[in-house]
Parts: sequence; C-alpha cells; structure tokens
Amino acid sequence: TTTGTLQIGGDSYPDEFFAGRIDEVRIYNRALSAAEIQTDMNTAVGAPPDTIPPSVALTEPAGGSTVFSLVRVAATATDNVGIAGVQFFVDGQALGAEATVEPYSVNWDPSSVAPGSHVLTARARDFSNNTTLSAPVSVTVAAATPGLAGQWAAPVAWPIVAVHANLLSTGEILAWDGQNNGNDARLWNPTTGVFTSVPNNLTNIFCAGHCQLADGRLLVAGGHIAAHVGLSDTNLFNPATRTWARVAPMAVGRWYPTTTTLPDGRILVTSGEINCNGCFAPIPEIYNPQTNVWTQLTGASLGLPYYPHMFVLPDGRVLAAATTEDMIVTRVLNIGTQTWSVVDPNPVDGGSSVMYSSGKVMKSGRSVDPDQVVIPSVATTYVLDMTQASPQWRQTSPMMFARTFHTLTLLPDGTVLATGGGPTTDAIGVGSAVLSAELWSPATETWTTLPSMQKPRLYHSTALLLPDARVLVMGGGRFNGVNEPTDQLSSEFYSPPYLFKGARPAISSAPASATYGGNIAVQTPDAARIASVSLVKLGSVTHSINQDQRFLQLPFAAAGGTLNVQAPANANLAPPGYYMLFILDTNGVPSVAATLQLQ
Repeated sequence: TTTGTLQIGGDSYPDEFFAGRIDEVRIYNRALSAAEIQTDMNTAVGAPPDTIPPSVALTEPAGGSTVFSLVRVAATATDNVGIAGVQFFVDGQALGAEATVEPYSVNWDPSSVAPGSHVLTARARDFSNNTTLSAPVSVTVAAATPGLAGQWAAPVAWPIVAVHANLLSTGEILAWDGQNNGNDARLWNPTTGVFTSVPNNLTNIFCAGHCQLADGRLLVAGGHIAAHVGLSDTNLFNPATRTWARVAPMAVGRWYPTTTTLPDGRILVTSGEINCNGCFAPIPEIYNPQTNVWTQLTGASLGLPYYPHMFVLPDGRVLAAATTEDMIVTRVLNIGTQTWSVVDPNPVDGGSSVMYSSGKVMKSGRSVDPDQVVIPSVATTYVLDMTQASPQWRQTSPMMFARTFHTLTLLPDGTVLATGGGPTTDAIGVGSAVLSAELWSPATETWTTLPSMQKPRLYHSTALLLPDARVLVMGGGRFNGVNEPTDQLSSEFYSPPYLFKGARPAISSAPASATYGGNIAVQTPDAARIASVSLVKLGSVTHSINQDQRFLQLPFAAAGGTLNVQAPANANLAPPGYYMLFILDTNGVPSVAATLQLQ
C-alpha cells in the first residue's frame, strides 16, 4: 500500500495498526475465518503466542446409551481465539476426518466395531495447535433387534398410488390416486386386506386439502383441473354409508390447499393455487358444516406457498409453521380479528412438521417446489415453543439423513417417526431414495436411525398411525402422470420398537365419546402397570403434511381395574372429532387404541 492503509478484501486498516511491522503478505485460495485472520494478525504484529487450550465436551450420544445403527457423534467446543477442528475417536482410533465447522459432528456406523462397551472421545484443536481431549463417554454397541429398532413387514400390493390417505373412524383407510386418476378412491381394511372402490365421480380430488369433521365425515376442499389450476369444489365422504356428496363450493378454486379443523368444529382453508403457477389464494375461507356456508376472511389476506403447515394453538389461534413448497416467516392467525402476527421473522426450512406437544412444533428437512431445479436436501431440525413469551425457532440435532418429501408421524409414546424422502429434491430419484426410517425423541431432541423399508417413498408418499400402534407407509410417484416406472403401488407396515418390549396392555372397554373437561372411564386388567395415556387424532395426510395430526398426554388415576382419565380441558387443546385413545405400560408398550369422539 502507498496510501497509509492496508486493504484486505473490503476492509481497510491504518498503517499505524501494523506499526510498520509488515514483513509478508500471505495469499490464500480460500476464505479465512475470523479466528484465522486474527491469528495471522497476532503473528504479524508480534503479539504473544496463544497458549490457552480450547474446551470440548461430547453431546451425542448420551453416556450409557445403547447404539445399534448409524449414529451421530457430536461435540461442542470453544476457545479464546477460535476452533480449528474437532477430531472424534472410538477407543482411541480416529473416527473419520477432523470436523472443521460447527456443529462439530461425524456419523458413526457401530457395526464397524464388535458388540459391547466402547469409549468415545473428542479432541478440540485451536489455531495455535493447542489441544484438549474431552471426558470419555461410554456406549454399548448392540445388534439391531426388533426391541431396539422395530421391524418392517413385506410390502402389500395396492391398486392405486395412495397420494392422499385418511384413517376413518371405522378403522378403514380412505385413499385416492393422483393426476388424471384423482377420482379413483379406495377403502382399505388393514385387518382383512380387502379393497373397496368408492370413486368420486363428482370431482378430481387430486391435490385437494382434507380433514375430518367433528362427526367423522371427511371434508375434501379443492381439486385438480390441470397443473396449478384448482377447483372450488367441496366434497364430503361419509364412512358409514361409504358415499360422496358435493356441498357448497369455496369462493375460489384451490390446488394444494390446507384444511384445518377449528375448535368450534368449523373448517379453515388456507392457500392453494387458483389458476397459474404461484397464483396462491391469499384469502382464507371457513366452512360451517351446520349451515353449509363458506365465509371469506377478507381481513386476513396473506399469500402463502401451497400446503401450509397449520396448527391450532392452546389459545385458539392458528400457527402457520411452514409450507410444503417453500420456507416462510412464521405467523399466527387470529380468526376473531382476522389478523396475522409475526412469530419469528427469520424463516427456517421444514419440509414436514408436527405439533408434538400442546403448542410445541418440530419441523425437519427441506421444502420444495418439485418443478424447480434439483438441489440437495437438508437434515436440519427445528423446534418452536409457542407457550413461551417470545417464541423463536431453535435448531436442534439434525436428522441422520438429509430428506425432502419425507413424512413425520406422531406415535403413541410421543416420539416422532420420519419415513421416506430423498437426498435431493428429485421427485422421481427412486434410485437414491432414503430407505432408513428415523425416530425423534422430544426428551433428548435427537434422532435414532431405524431399519430400512423396501420401497422408495418420495413425492406423493404418505404415512399414517393406525389403532394397533403400527405405522402404514404408502404411495410415492404420480409426478408427471400415471403408469410411470417410479409409481409405488404398494404399502408397508412398520412396527416400532415399543411393540417388542413385552405383553401389550389391553383396554377392556372405553366410552365411545367424551366431553371436554370430563372423565373418561377406561376399563383394563392392566391398570396397575399403566404409566401414561395418550390421545392421537385420526390422521389425514398428503404431500408430507398430516392436516389432522395431534397428540396429547392425558392425566389419569387408577382405581382397581379402572383408569379415570381426564379429557382435554377445551377444544383448543383437541379440536372436536375422532381420536385414538392409547394406554401405555411402564415399558412404554401401547395398547390397541379405543376410538373416542370428543365433542
């Protein structure tokens, strides 16, 4: 420099800062971190060498845990200047390459070592090569038995691709196909394996939104004319008569809308494309099943990408946590005032979402418009606690696999199952689809890798929790049309680990309905060993989001052979409709659910 300053990138430093002590200029072919720049500056100006070692602690897996499949080994590390890298070890042997960026982690396949006890450590290194070894963490490596990992059953052939799937109060699955086959709806009995054709000859209901009314009928809003062109039709399916009826239409056509059952039993519909790519319906509408009338919320206009992930909060407002197509700024809708409020102005992604506890939401993976250029998926996971005074998304441990097009399913013990998806946003990339399932623990906010299903489940795949506590995974395909090589005409049952931990508790009898705040008397011969009671709403799923999914743990007291279970206090906590009531023993084993109508 000849101007009295040293120019480094876009920053200028006065000559006095270096006091004429510049002996060399180093040129790198990469961007330096702030810590590296500071270290070089300290060396250049003759600052004292950094002799303070970093600190480091292992955070995953937990000490004393049992690992049986691909697992993340992670650590936190800090230093007075900066961390150059963290090296992980198993029994003193290096595990992969040094991790040089946060979060510091590496994936470890425990099958690379013998079963038994093993010691994990992490060594942090700063830019002056000071190092610190973490305290050791001991884990047990075991074989992936069903009691640890669960078990997949062989695929079952289907006559359709289950793009849309719903668990009805009768115990049957109502599913329908996609593209030009959107009229082809089937009932499937999971017990007998029998399919019954129940076509909707009124509307092509592909790419509609759907959820259940309080009386158990399924409402389907919108449908398919052509790509990005929606219908205003509203259809109801009656499980008792197995018939369709078209009722009052919406004000505008909607393709890929979301429907949400409100605490008063009305149905909220949001978003959906009207008649062109990106032409989202901005005005929400509400359907009143008592009057067969739709009402527009003209004061609540907001353009949301298609299939927003909507959840009723404990205070009655409705949260827009994410969308299937794109990341959004998280907002809440006050139905009474027809106003949206920003919750967290920083958009973070999530391709699938669940409200895993009252007011608490988790989302993971990538959202995407599948018509756009193919990009890598992400494994990121975030949680949001809307019961806090100033809620914000908080990043937690990521999934083991990056995923797009996956589905999150709530289980009776409060954990969350991730199935399907792929490492990129390629909707038909079945050759690289992620077959391994993962299980998320709300207690530790970490993921566990589970066994692999047999069929690839990407775009248009679905998953539902069943009353027997298994998960049914279906569909995938129908991206460009019908009868493509990538269409998945099958389903698979997954039995979670809790089904292999001992005899199941049994419900002898339970009431068919309950009122808010009332008592639910559940008869069981296993009352003495029941540890928890949970309520899970019958699911209604498509395009990575279950529009009816909800989970609550209910207080109870045992009295002889009776469990006196306290029903949810109000409809904000559990909107009216049909639920599965599970009792779980001290080993976490769930019963077969009783079907209960909250009203």
